[in-house]
Amino acid sequence: MRRATILTIVATLVPVAVVGGPSTPVSAATVPPGFTDSAISGFFSQPTAVESLPDGRIVVLEQGGTVRAGFPGQQIYDVLTLPNICAGGERGLLGFTHDPGFLTNRRVYVYYTRDAPGAPNGCVNRVSRFTTFGAVGGAIDPASETVLVDNISSLGGNHNGGDLDIGSDGHLYVSIGDAGSDPRPGGINAARDLSLLNGKILRITLDGQPAPGNPLSGAGTEPCATRGNLPSTPTTSCQELFAWGLRNPYRIAFDPNGGGDRFFINDVGQSSREEVDEGGIGRNYGWNLCEGFCPGGPPAGITDPLTDYPRTVGTVITGGAFVPDGFWPEEYDGGYFFADAGSGSIFFRRANGTVDYATPWATGAEGIADMVFAFDEAGRMALYYTLNGDIDLHKIVWNGQVASPTPSNLAFSAIAPTRAYDTRTGLGVT
Repeated sequence: MRRATILTIVATLVPVAVVGGPSTPVSAATVPPGFTDSAISGFFSQPTAVESLPDGRIVVLEQGGTVRAGFPGQQIYDVLTLPNICAGGERGLLGFTHDPGFLTNRRVYVYYTRDAPGAPNGCVNRVSRFTTFGAVGGAIDPASETVLVDNISSLGGNHNGGDLDIGSDGHLYVSIGDAGSDPRPGGINAARDLSLLNGKILRITLDGQPAPGNPLSGAGTEPCATRGNLPSTPTTSCQELFAWGLRNPYRIAFDPNGGGDRFFINDVGQSSREEVDEGGIGRNYGWNLCEGFCPGGPPAGITDPLTDYPRTVGTVITGGAFVPDGFWPEEYDGGYFFADAGSGSIFFRRANGTVDYATPWATGAEGIADMVFAFDEAGRMALYYTLNGDIDLHKIVWNGQVASPTPSNLAFSAIAPTRAYDTRTGLGVT
């Protein structure tokens, strides 16, 4: 009976468009010489995020609740539509990532705003785990939903955050905004209130439990994953918290180079500065005491950003992505791209920490919401990005060749022969 269900759903996937094939740009950003920006016709409706899967598919989220996926150069399909989505304002389907064991367990994680008639303003944010049908290329089974975090306040309709990623420590990181309006009026600002999930980075296990080693534990703390963010919520600190003091951490990005747990946070400012923070356990980034760098230096216990910029440069920081080493010219190794939806600029932070704000790396990407590096149909490492008012997916590729090691850089080292593990030993072979 189960097998028949799987075959039915996979067979009825709805083709929508082609991902990554040659196309005429509908609207292209201005990029440096040697690079090309192209629009991939997709007929997406309010795309909010773009991700990639280990099976090679590109995933695009739509604010209204549909997840679409397809292999580069092939058709893209609807793979999940959430029935209870709350998509007004900055709410909706916001974040997506895959399990490290996706090729065997087929698990994915989704952040979305759901209808909640009993909650203040009628909507709350949720993080759930789903399982896809089939080994490769299948749809997501809506009946497989396992709720990990729920009842996160979305009181103001904005500042939902909504990004997901898994570190090399194997834990799920969740970025959550301050809800736009304090869920506990009369208290301290939500971002610094350790009894609320809003304005925070959470770190949880892949089953939704507080991750071992999180900074808050013991007496006066408890798991808060589903207890809600209300005026009546207990004031005990939340064991899921990893870092706090954030206004609207719209996107987080982990560095794929080196195998560590280095990640950056793009936090949207209110009226003066946009900032990029470096993720760190137990850090307080200072909202609402500071916006960007604290004047005169940060007060004790507050961590200043890595970089920030004023409203004359941009107004809404959004997507970010580290450059995978070795695929683009050497000067990009160790670098980080981040985007501003208001100005349409893409900025580049070099490995040495410098950013040329006077000369953005790319311009003309107004409404940019998210970005990710993934291979295209030609095997090139492409920077894919979405524009929240555009029906298309976009990609930027380097048209040159990255130099490979020459024979003079290589050496041969002989090693003594050894026997590898032999599975035949159980049959008497040694």
